[in-house]
Amino acid sequence: MQATSEILTWGIQEIITEGELNLLLASERPLNIKLGVDPTSPDLHLGHAVVLRKLKQFQELGHQCYLVIGDFTASIGDPSGRQNARPVLSEAEIRANMETYLKQAELVLDVQNTHIIYNSEWLQPLTLGSFIGTAMQVSLNTLIEREDFANRLKNKESVGFHELFYPIVQGIDSVHLEIDVEIGGWDQRLNMLMGRELQKKLGKQPQAVICMKPLLGLDGVKKMSKSFGNYVGLSEPADQMFGKLMRIPDSIIKDYAVLAAVMDDAQVKKLEPHPREAKAEVAAQIVALYHGQEVADQAESIFNKTFRDKQLDPSLVKKVDSPDSEITVIQAVVIATHESSSEARRLIEQGAVRLGKKVANNPTTKINLTTGPAALQIGKHRFYELHYKGKE
Repeated sequence: MQATSEILTWGIQEIITEGELNLLLASERPLNIKLGVDPTSPDLHLGHAVVLRKLKQFQELGHQCYLVIGDFTASIGDPSGRQNARPVLSEAEIRANMETYLKQAELVLDVQNTHIIYNSEWLQPLTLGSFIGTAMQVSLNTLIEREDFANRLKNKESVGFHELFYPIVQGIDSVHLEIDVEIGGWDQRLNMLMGRELQKKLGKQPQAVICMKPLLGLDGVKKMSKSFGNYVGLSEPADQMFGKLMRIPDSIIKDYAVLAAVMDDAQVKKLEPHPREAKAEVAAQIVALYHGQEVADQAESIFNKTFRDKQLDPSLVKKVDSPDSEITVIQAVVIATHESSSEARRLIEQGAVRLGKKVANNPTTKINLTTGPAALQIGKHRFYELHYKGKE
Protein backbone atom coordinates (compact mmCIF):
# COMPACT_ATOMS: atom_id res chain seq x y z
CA MET A 1 0.00 0.00 0.00
CA GLN A 2 1.43 3.37 -0.98
CA ALA A 3 1.51 6.13 1.60
CA THR A 4 -0.89 8.97 0.79
CA SER A 5 2.03 11.41 1.05
CA GLU A 6 3.61 9.84 -2.05
CA ILE A 7 0.57 10.89 -4.06
CA LEU A 8 1.55 14.50 -3.35
CA THR A 9 5.31 14.18 -3.81
CA TRP A 10 6.89 11.53 -6.05
CA GLY A 11 7.60 12.72 -9.58
CA ILE A 12 5.30 15.75 -9.47
CA GLN A 13 6.08 19.02 -11.24
CA GLU A 14 2.92 20.85 -10.20
CA ILE A 15 -0.43 20.20 -8.55
CA ILE A 16 -3.06 22.62 -9.77
CA THR A 17 -5.45 23.36 -6.89
CA GLU A 18 -3.51 21.30 -4.31
CA GLY A 19 -5.97 22.37 -1.64
CA GLU A 20 -8.82 20.78 -3.58
CA LEU A 21 -6.80 17.60 -4.03
CA ASN A 22 -6.13 17.40 -0.30
CA LEU A 23 -9.86 17.77 0.40
CA LEU A 24 -10.66 15.04 -2.12
CA LEU A 25 -8.13 12.68 -0.55
CA ALA A 26 -9.46 13.48 2.93
CA SER A 27 -13.02 12.63 1.89
CA GLU A 28 -12.13 8.91 2.08
CA ARG A 29 -14.35 8.09 -0.88
CA PRO A 30 -12.96 6.32 -3.94
CA LEU A 31 -11.96 9.04 -6.41
CA ASN A 32 -12.20 8.82 -10.20
CA ILE A 33 -8.63 9.15 -11.47
CA LYS A 34 -7.88 9.58 -15.18
CA LEU A 35 -4.81 9.10 -17.31
CA GLY A 36 -5.21 9.49 -21.06
CA VAL A 37 -2.81 7.98 -23.60
CA ASP A 38 -3.11 8.38 -27.36
CA PRO A 39 -1.94 5.33 -29.39
CA THR A 40 0.26 7.37 -31.74
CA SER A 41 2.99 4.71 -31.89
CA PRO A 42 3.16 0.99 -31.08
CA ASP A 43 5.44 1.50 -28.09
CA LEU A 44 5.04 2.81 -24.58
CA HIS A 45 8.33 4.17 -23.24
CA LEU A 46 9.91 5.18 -19.94
CA GLY A 47 8.28 8.61 -20.16
CA HIS A 48 4.84 6.95 -20.22
CA ALA A 49 5.87 4.82 -17.24
CA VAL A 50 6.24 7.94 -15.05
CA VAL A 51 2.54 8.82 -15.39
CA LEU A 52 1.47 5.16 -15.30
CA ARG A 53 3.28 4.74 -12.00
CA LYS A 54 1.45 7.73 -10.50
CA LEU A 55 -1.84 6.14 -11.59
CA LYS A 56 -0.71 2.95 -9.87
CA GLN A 57 -0.14 4.84 -6.62
CA PHE A 58 -3.76 5.96 -6.66
CA GLN A 59 -4.79 2.44 -7.59
CA GLU A 60 -3.01 0.99 -4.56
CA LEU A 61 -4.94 3.42 -2.34
CA GLY A 62 -8.22 1.94 -3.61
CA HIS A 63 -9.31 4.68 -6.03
CA GLN A 64 -11.15 4.09 -9.33
CA CYS A 65 -8.46 4.43 -11.97
CA TYR A 66 -9.29 5.01 -15.65
CA LEU A 67 -6.72 4.44 -18.37
CA VAL A 68 -8.31 6.21 -21.32
CA ILE A 69 -6.95 4.97 -24.63
CA GLY A 70 -7.44 7.90 -26.99
CA ASP A 71 -8.34 6.03 -30.14
CA PHE A 72 -10.55 8.97 -31.18
CA THR A 73 -8.22 11.79 -30.07
CA ALA A 74 -5.29 10.07 -31.82
CA SER A 75 -7.10 10.65 -35.12
CA ILE A 76 -6.93 14.41 -34.43
CA GLY A 77 -3.37 14.61 -33.11
CA ASP A 78 -2.24 16.25 -29.88
CA PRO A 79 -0.69 19.66 -30.71
CA SER A 80 1.01 20.02 -27.31
CA GLY A 81 4.59 21.22 -27.71
CA ARG A 82 4.51 20.70 -31.46
CA GLN A 83 6.05 23.09 -34.00
CA ASN A 84 3.79 21.67 -36.68
CA ALA A 85 0.70 19.48 -36.92
CA ARG A 86 1.05 15.77 -36.22
CA PRO A 87 0.51 13.44 -39.18
CA VAL A 88 -3.07 12.18 -39.19
CA LEU A 89 -3.20 8.47 -38.35
CA SER A 90 -5.48 6.06 -40.16
CA GLU A 91 -7.88 3.81 -38.25
CA ALA A 92 -5.71 0.81 -39.17
CA GLU A 93 -2.59 2.47 -37.71
CA ILE A 94 -4.43 3.40 -34.53
CA ARG A 95 -5.80 -0.15 -34.11
CA ALA A 96 -2.36 -1.67 -34.67
CA ASN A 97 -0.81 0.63 -32.06
CA MET A 98 -3.57 -0.10 -29.54
CA GLU A 99 -2.84 -3.83 -29.67
CA THR A 100 0.47 -3.38 -27.87
CA TYR A 101 -0.58 -0.77 -25.30
CA LEU A 102 -2.33 -2.96 -22.74
CA LYS A 103 0.38 -5.60 -22.72
CA GLN A 104 2.99 -2.93 -22.13
CA ALA A 105 0.90 -1.07 -19.54
CA GLU A 106 0.80 -4.31 -17.53
CA LEU A 107 4.51 -3.87 -16.90
CA VAL A 108 3.58 -1.02 -14.53
CA LEU A 109 -0.17 -1.17 -13.76
CA ASP A 110 -2.48 -3.80 -12.32
CA VAL A 111 -4.54 -3.87 -15.50
CA GLN A 112 -7.13 -6.24 -14.01
CA ASN A 113 -8.08 -3.55 -11.50
CA THR A 114 -7.96 -0.66 -13.95
CA HIS A 115 -10.86 0.62 -16.03
CA ILE A 116 -9.50 0.37 -19.58
CA ILE A 117 -11.73 2.44 -21.82
CA TYR A 118 -11.58 3.94 -25.31
CA ASN A 119 -12.77 7.49 -25.85
CA SER A 120 -14.30 6.64 -29.21
CA GLU A 121 -17.10 5.02 -27.16
CA TRP A 122 -18.58 8.43 -26.32
CA LEU A 123 -16.84 10.74 -28.80
CA GLN A 124 -17.69 8.84 -32.00
CA PRO A 125 -21.49 9.08 -31.46
CA LEU A 126 -21.28 12.77 -30.52
CA THR A 127 -23.49 14.87 -32.79
CA LEU A 128 -22.26 18.10 -34.32
CA GLY A 129 -24.91 20.01 -32.38
CA SER A 130 -23.77 18.50 -29.09
CA PHE A 131 -20.12 19.25 -29.82
CA ILE A 132 -20.90 22.85 -30.75
CA GLY A 133 -22.84 23.19 -27.51
CA THR A 134 -19.73 22.17 -25.60
CA ALA A 135 -17.37 24.25 -27.75
CA MET A 136 -19.49 27.34 -26.97
CA GLN A 137 -18.08 27.15 -23.43
CA VAL A 138 -14.57 27.86 -24.73
CA SER A 139 -13.23 31.11 -26.19
CA LEU A 140 -10.94 31.15 -29.20
CA ASN A 141 -8.63 33.48 -27.24
CA THR A 142 -8.04 30.74 -24.67
CA LEU A 143 -7.02 28.30 -27.36
CA ILE A 144 -4.72 30.46 -29.47
CA GLU A 145 -2.99 31.96 -26.45
CA ARG A 146 -1.51 28.58 -25.51
CA GLU A 147 2.24 28.62 -26.08
CA ASP A 148 2.47 26.03 -28.86
CA PHE A 149 -0.22 27.72 -30.97
CA ALA A 150 1.03 31.23 -30.17
CA ASN A 151 4.58 30.38 -31.24
CA ARG A 152 3.45 28.87 -34.52
CA LEU A 153 1.25 31.86 -35.33
CA LYS A 154 4.08 34.24 -34.41
CA ASN A 155 6.40 32.37 -36.77
CA LYS A 156 3.73 32.46 -39.49
CA GLU A 157 3.34 28.69 -39.38
CA SER A 158 -0.08 27.18 -39.84
CA VAL A 159 -2.33 25.89 -37.07
CA GLY A 160 -4.82 23.34 -38.35
CA PHE A 161 -8.44 24.06 -37.45
CA HIS A 162 -8.75 20.43 -36.32
CA GLU A 163 -5.94 21.02 -33.78
CA LEU A 164 -8.13 23.54 -31.96
CA PHE A 165 -10.60 20.72 -31.31
CA TYR A 166 -8.08 18.52 -29.51
CA PRO A 167 -8.10 20.12 -26.02
CA ILE A 168 -11.89 20.47 -26.15
CA VAL A 169 -12.35 16.81 -27.06
CA GLN A 170 -9.93 15.71 -24.35
CA GLY A 171 -11.86 17.87 -21.88
CA ILE A 172 -15.07 16.09 -22.87
CA ASP A 173 -13.44 12.85 -21.64
CA SER A 174 -13.21 14.31 -18.12
CA VAL A 175 -16.78 15.59 -18.23
CA HIS A 176 -18.14 12.24 -19.44
CA LEU A 177 -16.27 10.19 -16.83
CA GLU A 178 -16.87 12.68 -13.96
CA ILE A 179 -13.18 12.71 -13.19
CA ASP A 180 -11.93 13.97 -9.81
CA VAL A 181 -8.21 13.95 -10.58
CA GLU A 182 -6.41 13.91 -13.94
CA ILE A 183 -2.76 12.88 -14.25
CA GLY A 184 -0.55 13.80 -17.17
CA GLY A 185 2.86 14.96 -18.27
CA TRP A 186 3.83 18.60 -17.90
CA ASP A 187 3.21 19.09 -21.63
CA GLN A 188 -0.43 18.08 -21.07
CA ARG A 189 -1.07 20.89 -18.58
CA LEU A 190 -3.26 23.04 -20.85
CA ASN A 191 -5.24 20.05 -22.13
CA MET A 192 -5.97 18.96 -18.57
CA LEU A 193 -6.95 22.48 -17.56
CA MET A 194 -9.48 22.43 -20.39
CA GLY A 195 -11.12 19.43 -18.76
CA ARG A 196 -11.33 21.36 -15.51
CA GLU A 197 -12.78 24.43 -17.26
CA LEU A 198 -15.44 22.45 -19.12
CA GLN A 199 -16.49 20.61 -15.95
CA LYS A 200 -16.88 23.92 -14.13
CA LYS A 201 -18.89 25.57 -16.93
CA LEU A 202 -21.14 22.54 -17.28
CA GLY A 203 -21.99 22.56 -13.57
CA LYS A 204 -19.77 19.69 -12.45
CA GLN A 205 -17.08 19.52 -9.77
CA PRO A 206 -13.83 20.59 -11.50
CA GLN A 207 -11.03 18.07 -11.46
CA ALA A 208 -7.73 18.54 -9.68
CA VAL A 209 -4.76 18.32 -12.05
CA ILE A 210 -1.42 16.61 -11.40
CA CYS A 211 1.39 17.49 -13.81
CA MET A 212 4.26 15.03 -13.71
CA LYS A 213 7.89 15.99 -14.27
CA PRO A 214 9.02 15.38 -17.84
CA LEU A 215 11.53 12.61 -18.44
CA LEU A 216 14.05 13.92 -20.94
CA GLY A 217 15.04 11.59 -23.73
CA LEU A 218 18.44 10.02 -24.34
CA ASP A 219 19.67 13.27 -25.88
CA GLY A 220 19.09 15.10 -22.60
CA VAL A 221 17.39 17.96 -24.47
CA LYS A 222 13.89 17.04 -25.65
CA LYS A 223 11.24 15.09 -23.79
CA MET A 224 11.31 11.37 -24.45
CA SER A 225 9.38 10.59 -27.62
CA LYS A 226 9.54 8.04 -30.41
CA SER A 227 9.13 10.84 -32.94
CA PHE A 228 12.38 12.37 -31.63
CA GLY A 229 14.16 9.00 -31.68
CA ASN A 230 15.35 9.49 -28.09
CA TYR A 231 13.23 6.92 -26.28
CA VAL A 232 13.59 3.62 -24.40
CA GLY A 233 10.60 1.34 -24.97
CA LEU A 234 9.14 -0.61 -22.05
CA SER A 235 9.15 -3.84 -24.05
CA GLU A 236 12.63 -3.49 -25.58
CA PRO A 237 15.06 -6.40 -25.08
CA ALA A 238 17.05 -6.05 -21.87
CA ASP A 239 20.46 -5.69 -23.52
CA GLN A 240 19.16 -3.01 -25.89
CA MET A 241 17.47 -1.17 -23.03
CA PHE A 242 20.64 -1.27 -20.91
CA GLY A 243 22.81 -0.10 -23.81
CA LYS A 244 20.54 2.85 -24.59
CA LEU A 245 20.46 3.93 -20.95
CA MET A 246 24.25 4.01 -20.81
CA ARG A 247 24.09 6.81 -23.40
CA ILE A 248 22.19 9.33 -21.27
CA PRO A 249 24.10 12.53 -20.45
CA ASP A 250 25.67 12.67 -16.98
CA SER A 251 23.52 15.71 -16.16
CA ILE A 252 20.28 13.70 -16.08
CA ILE A 253 21.43 10.55 -14.25
CA LYS A 254 19.61 11.59 -11.06
CA ASP A 255 16.41 12.39 -12.97
CA TYR A 256 16.46 8.85 -14.40
CA ALA A 257 17.27 7.44 -10.96
CA VAL A 258 14.12 9.01 -9.50
CA LEU A 259 11.63 8.99 -12.38
CA ALA A 260 12.61 5.84 -14.29
CA ALA A 261 14.41 3.65 -11.74
CA VAL A 262 12.07 4.75 -8.89
CA MET A 263 14.96 5.13 -6.43
CA ASP A 264 14.25 6.92 -3.16
CA ASP A 265 16.34 9.78 -1.76
CA ALA A 266 18.58 7.45 0.24
CA GLN A 267 19.33 5.31 -2.82
CA VAL A 268 20.06 8.35 -4.97
CA LYS A 269 22.50 9.70 -2.37
CA LYS A 270 24.35 6.37 -2.37
CA LEU A 271 24.89 6.33 -6.13
CA GLU A 272 28.52 5.86 -7.13
CA PRO A 273 30.22 9.27 -7.54
CA HIS A 274 31.73 8.29 -10.91
CA PRO A 275 29.13 9.05 -13.65
CA ARG A 276 29.79 5.84 -15.58
CA GLU A 277 29.25 3.66 -12.51
CA ALA A 278 26.21 5.67 -11.38
CA LYS A 279 24.73 5.32 -14.86
CA ALA A 280 25.26 1.55 -14.78
CA GLU A 281 23.51 1.32 -11.38
CA VAL A 282 20.52 3.27 -12.65
CA ALA A 283 20.38 1.35 -15.94
CA ALA A 284 20.48 -2.00 -14.12
CA GLN A 285 17.68 -0.91 -11.78
CA ILE A 286 15.48 0.19 -14.69
CA VAL A 287 16.07 -3.02 -16.65
CA ALA A 288 15.29 -5.06 -13.51
CA LEU A 289 11.90 -3.32 -13.19
CA TYR A 290 10.82 -4.65 -16.59
CA HIS A 291 12.87 -7.84 -17.03
CA GLY A 292 13.87 -9.01 -13.53
CA GLN A 293 17.18 -8.76 -11.66
CA GLU A 294 18.83 -11.83 -13.21
CA VAL A 295 18.21 -10.61 -16.75
CA ALA A 296 19.41 -7.11 -15.78
CA ASP A 297 22.67 -8.57 -14.46
CA GLN A 298 23.14 -10.47 -17.73
CA ALA A 299 22.46 -7.31 -19.76
CA GLU A 300 25.10 -5.40 -17.80
CA SER A 301 27.61 -8.22 -18.25
CA ILE A 302 27.00 -8.35 -22.01
CA PHE A 303 27.33 -4.57 -22.25
CA ASN A 304 30.65 -4.60 -20.40
CA LYS A 305 32.07 -7.37 -22.59
CA THR A 306 30.93 -5.70 -25.79
CA PHE A 307 31.74 -2.05 -25.13
CA ARG A 308 34.23 -1.97 -22.30
CA ASP A 309 36.21 -5.14 -23.09
CA LYS A 310 35.48 -4.99 -26.86
CA GLN A 311 34.29 -8.62 -26.97
CA LEU A 312 31.10 -9.08 -28.98
CA ASP A 313 28.96 -11.72 -27.30
CA PRO A 314 27.64 -14.10 -30.01
CA SER A 315 24.27 -14.20 -28.24
CA LEU A 316 23.79 -10.56 -29.25
CA VAL A 317 23.95 -11.36 -32.95
CA LYS A 318 20.53 -12.16 -34.41
CA LYS A 319 20.51 -14.36 -37.51
CA VAL A 320 18.10 -13.14 -40.18
CA ASP A 321 17.06 -14.89 -43.39
CA SER A 322 16.72 -12.99 -46.66
CA PRO A 323 14.33 -14.27 -49.33
CA ASP A 324 16.70 -13.00 -52.05
CA SER A 325 20.36 -13.63 -52.71
CA GLU A 326 21.01 -9.95 -53.47
CA ILE A 327 19.38 -7.13 -51.55
CA THR A 328 19.95 -3.42 -50.99
CA VAL A 329 21.03 -1.89 -47.70
CA ILE A 330 17.57 -0.43 -47.12
CA GLN A 331 15.98 -3.84 -47.73
CA ALA A 332 18.45 -5.39 -45.28
CA VAL A 333 17.49 -2.92 -42.54
CA VAL A 334 13.76 -3.52 -43.12
CA ILE A 335 14.23 -7.33 -43.06
CA ALA A 336 16.34 -7.20 -39.90
CA THR A 337 14.36 -4.68 -37.85
CA HIS A 338 10.82 -4.91 -39.33
CA GLU A 339 10.83 -1.11 -39.40
CA SER A 340 9.22 0.83 -42.23
CA SER A 341 11.21 1.80 -45.31
CA SER A 342 11.11 5.46 -44.25
CA GLU A 343 12.53 4.61 -40.81
CA ALA A 344 15.19 2.41 -42.42
CA ARG A 345 16.16 5.25 -44.75
CA ARG A 346 16.39 7.65 -41.78
CA LEU A 347 18.76 5.28 -39.95
CA ILE A 348 20.95 4.94 -43.04
CA GLU A 349 21.08 8.68 -43.67
CA GLN A 350 22.04 9.28 -40.02
CA GLY A 351 25.04 6.98 -40.41
CA ALA A 352 23.60 4.47 -37.95
CA VAL A 353 23.99 1.45 -40.26
CA ARG A 354 27.20 -0.53 -40.81
CA LEU A 355 28.02 -3.39 -43.14
CA GLY A 356 30.93 -5.19 -41.57
CA LYS A 357 33.01 -2.36 -40.13
CA LYS A 358 32.07 0.26 -42.73
CA VAL A 359 29.26 2.82 -42.50
CA ALA A 360 26.61 2.08 -45.15
CA ASN A 361 25.19 5.48 -46.06
CA ASN A 362 23.79 4.60 -49.49
CA PRO A 363 20.35 2.93 -49.27
CA THR A 364 20.73 1.33 -52.72
CA THR A 365 24.12 -0.34 -52.17
CA LYS A 366 23.83 -4.03 -53.11
CA ILE A 367 24.62 -6.84 -50.67
CA ASN A 368 25.47 -10.19 -52.28
CA LEU A 369 24.60 -13.07 -49.95
CA THR A 370 25.54 -15.91 -52.30
CA THR A 371 29.14 -15.92 -51.03
CA GLY A 372 28.14 -16.07 -47.37
CA PRO A 373 26.42 -14.16 -44.57
CA ALA A 374 26.76 -10.39 -44.15
CA ALA A 375 27.30 -8.63 -40.82
CA LEU A 376 24.88 -5.76 -40.25
CA GLN A 377 25.01 -3.36 -37.30
CA ILE A 378 22.36 -0.75 -36.55
CA GLY A 379 23.23 1.85 -33.96
CA LYS A 380 25.53 0.77 -31.17
CA HIS A 381 23.50 -2.09 -29.80
CA ARG A 382 21.82 -4.05 -32.61
CA PHE A 383 23.80 -6.74 -34.42
CA TYR A 384 22.55 -9.01 -37.22
CA GLU A 385 23.89 -11.71 -39.50
CA LEU A 386 22.11 -11.80 -42.85
CA HIS A 387 21.76 -15.16 -44.63
CA TYR A 388 20.27 -16.09 -47.98
CA LYS A 389 17.72 -18.70 -46.97
CA GLY A 390 18.23 -20.59 -50.24
CA LYS A 391 21.89 -21.19 -49.37
CA GLU A 392 22.98 -23.36 -46.46
